[in-house]
Amino acid sequence: MIQETGLDPACSPAANLLAIAPPGCGKTELLARRAVHLLGGLQPHQRILALTFSNRAKQNLRERLLRTLGPQRFSRHVRVTNFHGHAADIIRAHGRTLGLDPATPMPGRSTLADAISLFTDGLDIGPAFNRRKAIEAALTAAKQGPYDDDEVREALAASGNTFAQQIEAKRLAEGIFHYEDLLRHAQRLLRVEEIARLYQLHYGAVLVDEFQDLSPQQLDIALASSSASRTFVGDPLQGIFSWAGARPAEVERELRNICGEPRRLTLSYRSSPAVLDVVNHVAARLDDVADLRSIRPDAWPRGGAAATASFNSGGEEAGWIVDRATEILSAFPKATIGVITRSGWRRKYVDAAFSDAAHLRCQRWDLAIEDNAMVQRLVATVAQLPRQADMERLRSAVLGGIDPSDVDTMEQATNALSEFERLAIQAGSLAAAAAQLRIVEEGSAIEPGVHLLNAHTGKGQQFDWVFVPGFEDWHIPDGRADTAEQLAEELRVVLVMVSRARHGVVITRARSLISKAGNPYATRESQWWPVIVEACPMNANTLAQHISELASQGAPRDESVSAPPQASEQVRTEVAEDSVATGTVGQ
Repeated sequence: MIQETGLDPACSPAANLLAIAPPGCGKTELLARRAVHLLGGLQPHQRILALTFSNRAKQNLRERLLRTLGPQRFSRHVRVTNFHGHAADIIRAHGRTLGLDPATPMPGRSTLADAISLFTDGLDIGPAFNRRKAIEAALTAAKQGPYDDDEVREALAASGNTFAQQIEAKRLAEGIFHYEDLLRHAQRLLRVEEIARLYQLHYGAVLVDEFQDLSPQQLDIALASSSASRTFVGDPLQGIFSWAGARPAEVERELRNICGEPRRLTLSYRSSPAVLDVVNHVAARLDDVADLRSIRPDAWPRGGAAATASFNSGGEEAGWIVDRATEILSAFPKATIGVITRSGWRRKYVDAAFSDAAHLRCQRWDLAIEDNAMVQRLVATVAQLPRQADMERLRSAVLGGIDPSDVDTMEQATNALSEFERLAIQAGSLAAAAAQLRIVEEGSAIEPGVHLLNAHTGKGQQFDWVFVPGFEDWHIPDGRADTAEQLAEELRVVLVMVSRARHGVVITRARSLISKAGNPYATRESQWWPVIVEACPMNANTLAQHISELASQGAPRDESVSAPPQASEQVRTEVAEDSVATGTVGQ
């Protein structure tokens, strides 16, 4: 394997590089060191384009590149953006070539959802969901290529979905873009040889994070943006976005043709041996032969933790998780705890329990106003405005300070402003509302405390402890998964959730839940519950004892733990950001 043979894929002389990096194996650090290596080959005035999929992923990669390259080299030579932001840039710069108006506002993710809601509001949950999915599927399929508006209309007519046809006709009549239009128009523009050449002259290299999440359309955009050097890093076993157009097998085949045999990493810089046992157990069910190993297994107190527990009800389960989180944070105030569910509906019990736990720092990832970077932006803007400024003045100042091409941040800010407006009405003023917002110290990618999120949102993140509630049939796997391919993706979702953990992973289920009508009903354990129990040696009692023993042994709370003393300089570099084998629960 690469790490054992001393061959560093980051310094490979190959122009095109494909690396498979399972959870916690230094994927982001590899990209950062690859950027350092590629700088020497850039032509004057060229830059490196780093592409991601989400704002959190963009922030993580940006911070790593900034720290590795330093501020001056980073600002001069690197641009980090997500695919829709890159597409918006291309449209704003060259849209007129295809008759597009670059002044058209760049849309966020909600544009299509809002349009579909006109055809689903008032329906019962089941029919509304089915109609929404059918509309989304028709529009997605019609726009997954470099198609012009006429070709999209023809595809929608062939689909037979009249609702999708009406939504597209309304969009055209209003002269707007939907989020899904950005990629197809960017792909069309990059098919113009002169435009593609401009980007290939500007970007001497492209780095792509999480290649398994690429759609063929996104892959085409990445390849067309730079012809000199392309680096793709990811893990097919973390491919959980087929519903969003990702085609992991198809993309990997294409990348193998371009890059050759992939480099594979097998040493984990994130997780304890106990967590890795669970990850390997799940991976084996997916026919993966890799056996992930900790870079320094002895550095983890008591080898880490892996536990399962069953409860009579969802409320009892949630209360127990709050109690364990309280114990962990009491002993280790800097600990990060992720409570991750497969789907949002199953999180209502823990949301309610943590809402009542005022003594715990808690962040809901689906609330834009609880995002630390957005909070900093709001508070700083309020402080700069005159005392008598109103909400419209704040909205204009915040949105005016965001790059119009950064469509995801623009939408996140819009949502945060709506949430902040409600808070300001209750508080009586903008300043009073801003004073209620909590800012975490700069440089903290994930702040200490509890984080409530869903599986797909947590992709690429890491926490000292991860709790996975709701390991029941219909939730895990999702009740709509029928085919073998869909069930395999659901198991990959499980792999993603458990592999977010550094020190400990705790997987729980409830024997009964409450229906929307308020009636209790019995649940069935997930078909994968026996597999998880087999991989997790601890139960509720032994986990509590483990936490107590960790607290009593006096592990350091406020000092970062360095890389293992005997590690090579290369490993020290790889370890830096991921707090490799942190050695304490609370780092």
